[in-house]
Amino acid sequence: MDRAPADTGGKEPSGRQDLQARIEARIRRLELTAGNGLWGTVLFLLVSYAAFDGFSVLPDLPDAIRQKLGTPPPIDLISLALVIYAFSGIILTLARMTTDTGSYRGFSHAAFFTGFYAFYHLSGGLPDNYWAVFFAGLSVMGLESYHLWTRHGAAIRKQQELLANLKAGRPIVLEDEDEDAV
Repeated sequence: MDRAPADTGGKEPSGRQDLQARIEARIRRLELTAGNGLWGTVLFLLVSYAAFDGFSVLPDLPDAIRQKLGTPPPIDLISLALVIYAFSGIILTLARMTTDTGSYRGFSHAAFFTGFYAFYHLSGGLPDNYWAVFFAGLSVMGLESYHLWTRHGAAIRKQQELLANLKAGRPIVLEDEDEDAV
């Protein structure tokens, strides 16, 4: 059974205008989320600034809470965990860059490096190990930010090309990944 077209008041429904609005919205969303790398790095730098002075901006933990936490881990084990975490973070980010997959993980990295600062602080080894955590975190966070920036930049350029072709009236081909671009 054939369906009669709906009455649109004499105007043809514009699928091209709807598609143009969706592409423009996608570009705006990509531009906004591309800045997450900067925000994650700023968060890490703020925590690093607080850690540089031994978290003097925060009150000391009461002895009762320190006793409940137990003895802090040895500094050597914290350092080993830091090295393993930093190298695995770099390797996993490089792997995501080469396959052009994955989402931004900078905020979770910032949280983990905050944890390293806290462990070193509680064990009394923060002054000697501050720069190790700082440069490891800066390396991982910088690589994550670069990955996000390049991936979103490529997606934005692709969407802008689609938009230009659409505005020029040229035929366009939508790929599945264009619907859920980055």
